[in-house]
This record gives sequence, structure tokens and C-alpha cells, in this order.
Amino acid sequence: MPLSEVRSVGVIFDINEDNIIDTIKRFTEYLDNRSIKFQALAVNYTKSLFPEGFVDFRIKIINRASFNSIGAPIDDAVTEFANQNHDLYIDLSSQYNFTYDYISRLSNASFKVGRCGYDNNPFDLVLASDSEAGSKHFIDSVIHYLSSIRSA
Repeated sequence: MPLSEVRSVGVIFDINEDNIIDTIKRFTEYLDNRSIKFQALAVNYTKSLFPEGFVDFRIKIINRASFNSIGAPIDDAVTEFANQNHDLYIDLSSQYNFTYDYISRLSNASFKVGRCGYDNNPFDLVLASDSEAGSKHFIDSVIHYLSSIRSA
């Protein structure tokens, strides 16, 4: 999907990943400058609690209590997020995670981009990157590749 045709973006990420807050802030600025709607789920597996609106009012933080014992989400916010018809869905996880995979499969997004390729993944495009390169590098790659795609 060409980035020029994207009107809404849904993102899922681990709020505890190094430098993720800066990456998300820059990405939201990029989207805001292009009048692209943004919504995200920030997953927090730690015992630390982050207040709503900690990063951005468009980001819903889901904590450990939002998942059952196998990692499937039980919070209505996850279903609401997945049911949105985003043009673009981005999974920022750098390695396979059952919860992220589950939510990615639930998503009604038109085009899904993942950072981690694995067998039978739910993504239309995987831009595998070295996990040490970080989320900023991955987001820059997504912008670059999707900006390079031209409509037929």
C-alpha cells in the first residue's frame, strides 16, 4: 500500500523497549503533519504501571491484567483496536510473541507490516531488521518502502 493512500495507522508496541517513546513521538509527528489518523496499543508486561496519556492520548496502554494465562488479550480495548479498519497496521515487536501475533491476526487493517518474520505470519510485508538497529530504524524503513510504492 502506498503511504500516500494511507489515512489511518494502527501500531502495537512494547512500551518497555529501549527508545520506543522517542520513536513513537517522532512517528506521530510525521503522521500528524500528513493528517493521517493514529491509534496504538502499548503492551506493558512489567509490574510498573504507566498512566493513560503517558505518551499520547491516542495510545491505549494494556498491562499484564489485560491478558489471560496464555497471553491472549481479555481487555475490550484490544478488540476495539483490532476492529478498527486501519489502512496500515504496524507491529513493532522485534521477535515472535504470541500476544502480538494474536492481535495482529485479529486486526481488520487493510495492510499489515511486521518487523519479525516467522512461518505463517499475518503480515503483508515484513521488513526484518536487526533487533539492535531498534524501532526507529524499522519505522524509517517502513516510511521509506511505503513511500516508494506507487499506485497501479
